[in-house]
Amino acid sequence: MIEDDVSYCRRRALQEQLAAQNAKCGVARDRHDELATMYRFRAGMLTTHPRCWADTLQQQVELA
Repeated sequence: MIEDDVSYCRRRALQEQLAAQNAKCGVARDRHDELATMYRFRAGMLTTHPRCWADTLQQQVELA
């Protein structure tokens, strides 16, 4: 199921990126770009173990 979700998000990210590149209106381009970013983020979160998220946050706290 997660593999299907990752594939879906990656496919949608690509579709939205292409739509952003082909958009004739700046507002539409921005919205498509936002959606592409959201789908890339979701795909990344589905392929990265949550423990890695905590490690990254801890490193940022230590640097601050």
